Amino acid sequence: MLTAVIIDDEQNALEVLEMQLQQFCSNVQVLAACAGGEQGIEAIKKYNPSVVFLDIEMPHVNGFDVLKATSQFNYEVIFTTAYDQFAIQAFKYSALDYLLKPIDITELQAAVQKAKDRTNSTPLNEKLQLLLQQLKPAPEKSNRIAIHVGDAMQFFDADEIVRCKSESNYTHIYLSGGKKITVAKTLKDVEECFGGYPFFRIHQSHLININHASKVIKEKVLMW
Repeated sequence: MLTAVIIDDEQNALEVLEMQLQQFCSNVQVLAACAGGEQGIEAIKKYNPSVVFLDIEMPHVNGFDVLKATSQFNYEVIFTTAYDQFAIQAFKYSALDYLLKPIDITELQAAVQKAKDRTNSTPLNEKLQLLLQQLKPAPEKSNRIAIHVGDAMQFFDADEIVRCKSESNYTHIYLSGGKKITVAKTLKDVEECFGGYPFFRIHQSHLININHASKVIKEKVLMW
């Protein structure tokens, strides 16, 4: 059984989501439905839930403020949001789930199942750090890239990454020196995380660092 706190400044959204969980997610027990971020922080500290359904756009204390204030608690987060596609990709990469309003029942049930499967995996504070890194890139682009490997987050210089190869829903990342790491992400997700130059998609299954390319011969790329 998952214990849950719902946080949203819109009363109607609170009531609808609580009703949906009660009717369609029998493995979720709602401990509190909070009208805003301040109440939400108090409820998380009081109940220590296993999952929090969290609105982002709230006055005074928004969703990110709630996460920062309660990052010492290791709960799963499911954002309820109407955010743009860029932010949604950041949620995906940082392993923080989301539901677009109005919330679809099938998507709600899938998100609950994923939260159950992920419980006690990567600590919330690590997910939050990665999310904020993706949402708020530095004014000058850094050559450091964060890669989520298993339950850890590893950092590499861009030029350490030679190429990436897709294999179903996994991506093999080849590093200088011959080392290889495998992440449970599609090549499309990895490409979006890397953020463009110097990485170039030469094939549906291959992403290369052009700084490691020595020559292009018709449809072949020679790597050094």
